[in-house]
Amino acid sequence: MEQENFFQPETILMECGHSAICNNKPCCAICSCFNEATTRPNLEGRKAQCSDCGKIVDSSINLPFFKYRPDRKFDSYYCGCEGWD
Repeated sequence: MEQENFFQPETILMECGHSAICNNKPCCAICSCFNEATTRPNLEGRKAQCSDCGKIVDSSINLPFFKYRPDRKFDSYYCGCEGWD
């Protein structure tokens, strides 16, 4: 039997490629996109690069400010290197 995760709902990927940030209705706070992606990409083997400092990690829709960029070598995210204010 699969265990349910009550603490963190599954992150939704939006049509724009960003992960959804809003809680009530899925939306992208960066692009103001309200359309969910119709498919979920396979991120296995992909890397994401911090848009500020260039740090590279495994791609995950759960990364802060994640953006899936299938046409580029790296997806993007923000690692917090410049703070969260």
